[in-house]
This record gives sequence, C-alpha cells and structure tokens, in this order.
Amino acid sequence: MSDPVVGLLEEVWASIGSLGADLSEEQWDTPTECPGWSVRDQVSHIIGIEQMLLGVDTEPPVAEGGLDGIAAFNEAQIAPRRGRPGAEVLAEMRDVCAQRLEMLRTLPAEKWDEVGFTPIGEAPYRTFMQIRVFDCWVHEQDMRRALGIPGHLGGPVAQHCLDWHARNMGYVVGKKAGAPDGTTVVFDVDGDADGPRAVAVTDGRAKLSAVPADPTVTVHADVDTYNAVCCGRTDPAGALADGRVTLSGDQDLGRRVVSALPYVT
Repeated sequence: MSDPVVGLLEEVWASIGSLGADLSEEQWDTPTECPGWSVRDQVSHIIGIEQMLLGVDTEPPVAEGGLDGIAAFNEAQIAPRRGRPGAEVLAEMRDVCAQRLEMLRTLPAEKWDEVGFTPIGEAPYRTFMQIRVFDCWVHEQDMRRALGIPGHLGGPVAQHCLDWHARNMGYVVGKKAGAPDGTTVVFDVDGDADGPRAVAVTDGRAKLSAVPADPTVTVHADVDTYNAVCCGRTDPAGALADGRVTLSGDQDLGRRVVSALPYVT
C-alpha cells in the first residue's frame, strides 16, 4: 500500500490540470505574483521538479543574469517552455505527473522512511513528498489568483497545507515576531476544518497549544489571504490596511505577528 501523500499529490495535480484545461494563450501568459513567472511558467516549474525526481536527464542549470542554485535550476526548466503553447506544456505536466504517481505507488515501504535531501534539510522521503504537495498547491493558488479563478481552497490538500503552515507558526510567533512569555496568538482562518489554532509562548519557546478563552491576540483571515501572506505573495501591511487580515486583542503584537507571517522563501 502506498503512502497517503500519493493521493494528495494526485489530487493537486488533477486540480491544476482542470484549471489549465480551458485556458487561452493570453491566460497562459498572465503574470503571477512570482516575479517574472507567468501561469505557464508555474506549470513548467512543476514539470522540472517532477522530472528531476523521476531521474530524467535534463539540461544542466545555466547561471544567467546572476542566477545560481535553485533559481538557476528553475530558470533552466522554465525558459525552454516559454515559447510553447500552454496546452502543450500542460499535457507534458500531466504525462510527467502520471509517471511520478506510478513510481510512487510502487515505491517500497522502506524507501518512504529513507532520510535524504529535502528543501528543509535532511528528512525522510515521505516528508519531501509532503513538501511537494504544499509546493504544488501554493503554485496552483498563484495561478488561480493571477487568473481570477479561485478554487481548491478546501478539502484534503488544502487542509494538509494549512497543517504545514501551522507547524511553522511557532517560528513565526516566537522567533520572527518576538512574542513575549505568557502570550498566546490564535490564528482563526476561515475554511480551516480544524478551527482556530493557537501558539503559546512559555519559557521562551513558542509552540502550538490549546486555544484559550482569552488569547493575547487573534489573527483572522480567509484561507487564500493567509496562505498568500505566509508565502510572501501578499504584503502583510496591505492585507491589514484593506481588511483582508483583521486583529482582535493586542494590536501591537498582532501587527508584529502579521508582519512576520511571510516565512516561505
């Protein structure tokens, strides 16, 4: 039996496929919030990563315009596809992802526990695939915001990604925002099936905790806004100013927390 993460990958790739199915070339060329990336480029990025994980030989990254590392790798995968029709790029993504699903469904059980490279450091392969679900969903939402076609903001994949954000909120509240001992920050995200989530600071450590009756501050947003701010797509100050993010309780701490929310790099 394959790991449950395989079903999440299948869902997010299918959702991206459905989104792209009826797009015009003009829509494929729509700029997204990722600097220099169009909707087509977002799909090309997914292809490049999944081909790498398949072990497909691709052109080595070329450091152009000062790019190196992952930025150079991404550009090397994206640039050759910029002149291709969007439907053709989408068909390539579907083919590559189908191969990846076949590979993952037959992966031996011990391989899921094998520790190796992931974007967050050495971790089990299972964790890497959980990150792939998150990354693909984030890029799907980039495309949807650019196109004005909201969707896939609920269900197992979205919930998985909200869980991923939640596991990083201790870092946001304690390290980045510097919330003092004795404070509790609640994140009340419309659409989170788990309801409000709290981070409490005790003995200098910020950890997920039970939601108290009287938190120090509550940060409220919808799923799309919360995700876009966490991923650095939406300016925190702008989201506060126009009411997409609201605060109740300690306003100063709340503003510091919201300013610290962008943690995805």
